[in-house]
Amino acid sequence: MHKPGVVALRPLALGDFFDGAFKTIRLNPRAMVGLAALVTSVFMAVPVLLSLALAALGELSTGGPSSGLGGVGSAAVLVTYLGSFFGLFAAVVLNGMLVQVVAEAVLGRRTTIGAAWAATRGRMWRLVGLMATTFVLALVLFGVPVAVGVGVGLRAGVGPGVLVGVPLLLAGLVLYLFVQVRYFLLAAPALVLERTGVFASLGRAGRLSRGQFWRLFGTMLLAALLVGVVSQVVSVPLGLVGAVGPLLFPGTTGALMLVLSSFVTQVVVGALTAPFTSAVTALQYVDQRIRKEGLDVQLIAASQGTR
Repeated sequence: MHKPGVVALRPLALGDFFDGAFKTIRLNPRAMVGLAALVTSVFMAVPVLLSLALAALGELSTGGPSSGLGGVGSAAVLVTYLGSFFGLFAAVVLNGMLVQVVAEAVLGRRTTIGAAWAATRGRMWRLVGLMATTFVLALVLFGVPVAVGVGVGLRAGVGPGVLVGVPLLLAGLVLYLFVQVRYFLLAAPALVLERTGVFASLGRAGRLSRGQFWRLFGTMLLAALLVGVVSQVVSVPLGLVGAVGPLLFPGTTGALMLVLSSFVTQVVVGALTAPFTSAVTALQYVDQRIRKEGLDVQLIAASQGTR
């Protein structure tokens, strides 16, 4: 069994994905966790600074620190919503760079943050295009059932609207999950590592995932459950610290703690979970190419050529 890096070069079992993901993080923590923290911090700094600026302007306009809690408290809400928006872009940048790091780790190589950026920066707009395609898909599959249900409800009443809208919404959810796993799950690794375009990567992902839906879906479902548990374990204590701040320090100081705790929570959660999720996805891509294209032979030759 040839194993130059974090996984053996053979078809992977379920445990190999998780074990390989953790080994990749241990092999190259700076390029995995450090990169995730850096990118998340940069993207999250924008909504945080904007929220604090708006809160400060609100305090000046209402006159005095007594109004600071409400202003900065509202800013904390703004951080949450803007953070979700900017988090999408952070995820795009991270996923592209981390896929490159994992690909090198499969061969036992460490990658610097600079090298990962150099290898993927030319693909960023295409990754953004891939994210936009996902957004349009979600908008259609969820927006149309809601619109139909509302339309029926306005014409025939709430009951018929619910009877029509809910089944359509559930059907949209099932179709969305299917398309995500079948075409989008492996698209980003294909786009980055094979230097394809947006639609070419979707077609490539569709070919790789053909006949493998339940294997891919089950692996990502377990990974998502693990990530969800870790996110809650980390975010709940940090969220409590932020919530207690305004009680202990009424006014602007406590409210600032609320805003900053929201920032720290999202950065820490992103730094801990994004590397794992990206690594599992990248390893699934490698696994499918080994199963269908004999990529293991090429990887063995590449690993021996670097020794």
